[in-house]
Formats: sequence, structure tokens, C-alpha cells
Amino acid sequence: MPNTRLARVAATAALALGLAISAASAQASELIVGLATPLTSLDPHFHNLTPNNAAAQHVFDALTDNDESMNVKPSLAESWRAINDTTWEVKLRKNVKFHDGKPFTAQDVIATFKRVPNVPRSPSSFATFTKPIVDIQAPDPHTLIMKTAAPHPLLPNDLTSVYILPKAIAETASTDDFNSGKAMIGTGPFRFSEYRSGDRLVLKRNDGYWGPKTAWTSVQLRMITNSAARVAALLSGDVHMIENVPTADIERIKANKSLAVSQATSNRVIYLHMDSGREKNSPFVRTRDGQPMEANPLRDARVRQAISVAINREAIVDRIMEKVAEPAGQLLPEKFFGTSPRLKPPKYDPEA
Repeated sequence: MPNTRLARVAATAALALGLAISAASAQASELIVGLATPLTSLDPHFHNLTPNNAAAQHVFDALTDNDESMNVKPSLAESWRAINDTTWEVKLRKNVKFHDGKPFTAQDVIATFKRVPNVPRSPSSFATFTKPIVDIQAPDPHTLIMKTAAPHPLLPNDLTSVYILPKAIAETASTDDFNSGKAMIGTGPFRFSEYRSGDRLVLKRNDGYWGPKTAWTSVQLRMITNSAARVAALLSGDVHMIENVPTADIERIKANKSLAVSQATSNRVIYLHMDSGREKNSPFVRTRDGQPMEANPLRDARVRQAISVAINREAIVDRIMEKVAEPAGQLLPEKFFGTSPRLKPPKYDPEA
């Protein structure tokens, strides 16, 4: 294992979206999906939380997007290039309209980026994605010049996390306006229809969408947090699809000929983070008789390596994760952007 503060413990879960799909409903015009986690807000800049972001991407678009391996691809931005170490030129997609019929322009992006760090009472701000940008100018309606305070090569990646609003909404709308549906106007493949907090979000297809049209005219995202209730809703036909299929139910669902399970390796990794930053008096380390240790042994790479090889990753995959995981040697599976094929999971070796 390389000299690192991280001992990777368990592998990437194979069910980022464990989807059980009813074959009988494939031709229906309405899709009903059972979500595992409730939404906390419809404001795309209020709470940086996976369920919120997953719902927002149906109504709003960002400048860039990710493919299934987390590589950056175009969205509202058709192309981007670094002019110098701290300046980026972004070319915007033309002939895109918001749900209210107004054209999408560079001014909408500028207003959106000004809003992001100023959303009141945000419990988890999206400002981390806009903070590197110190200036944005629009030389024409479909070109942006973004300047960063220092070289920031991951700017195109950051742009995937900021959903673009119409200028008027970005400048005036509150979080309550989004939750009421009043401000739910984007450029995405679906339009807002209805929201019942803790219960459901209903969306209608945007027939004027700039990208590929979805097959569904209407989608209901129902929040069913109890795993057993979510599976029961699928088996009874109350919903057509569920996410986060419980590992204990996968084989039972696979055995049902009217259902199918879709699995893929996700970017979620479970790991131990070593307290190797402080030189002395780590509160997480004790002697054999339970006394504090003045010197922090976790600063020694050999100690960290010993902890790592003492972890039986294969057993965790087989017995705890019920075989829907894989041992991890780094912070993402090898197929994802930014990984190295040289970082392999250490073998379990208690003798070592």
C-alpha cells in the first residue's frame, strides 16, 4: 500500500442505483419511481445532497455533465478551453430555451453563479464549486470568460454541480419559491408539476428540450424511505422502479420473471481515515492498557500499512455487502476519472 493517510476498507457498492424495473410497464406513458431518501429542498443551490441533486437534474441543466465513468461531457456548454493558467473560455449551446420559453444566454449563467454563494441558511452550500472563480464576463450571448484566482484545472468538473437558472429567477427567487414550484423553471428534460414534501415530486416531459426526448410523458418520484415498504410497493405494482434495492432482496427480485435488476459499480467508497495529521496525543490511539500515547503512531506509514493489511476486504464484500461490492485500493473504482491502475487493493495478511 502506498504511503497514504487512507486505508481503504470496503469496496465500492455495486448498487448506486439498484433499479428493479417492471417489464410490464415499459410502454406506459407514466413512470413511478420509489426513492429511498426524501428530498430536503427543490432549490438546486440550497442543500448539496445527493437526493436533491438527483431530482434537480431532471428539471435543470448545468454547463457540463458527467458520463457513467465521471468523465466530463458537454451540456449547456458545448465546449471549453483554457486560454492561459487562470482564464477559461466557455462556449454555450445555442437555441436552448427555458421552460417559460425564454432563451438561455450567458447572462443567465452569470446571475446563477452570483446566487450560489448567497443562498440564505444553506446547510451545505454549493459555493465550493464557484469559489475558485473570481470573475465572469460575457463578450457575447453565448460565450463566457471565467477567471480563477489560481490555476484550477478541475473547473470543468466543478461546473457539473451548478444548475443554471433564468436570470430573473436567480436574482429574485427564494428557496421557498422553489419548494412551492413557483421558481422551478429550468432547461431540463422535465417540467415541474407538483411537489408534496416528504411524499412525492411529479414531473411532466419538456417537449421543447434541446437534448434527446425521454420516453415518459410523466414521472412520479415517490419517497419511500423504508426498504421493506419500497420493495413491497414494487412487488405489488404500486411503483414501476425502485432505487437502492436492499442487498438481501436482490435474489428474490431476480427470481421474479416480471422484474429485472440493474446493477453497476458506483463511486461510493467506504474507508478508514487515519488520524495522521497531529504529531502528538491522538484521541483515537491508546496503549494496550488503555493509556494515552504521547507520540502518534499513525504518522508512521508502516503502522498504517499494517492496519490496512489487517482488514479482510474480501470477507467484507462476501459477508457484509452480500457480494454487491468489490475491494477498493483507491478512492474510486478503476473505471472512473482520476484513478490509477497501479493502485491495487492490499491483500489480507494478518501475519504481515
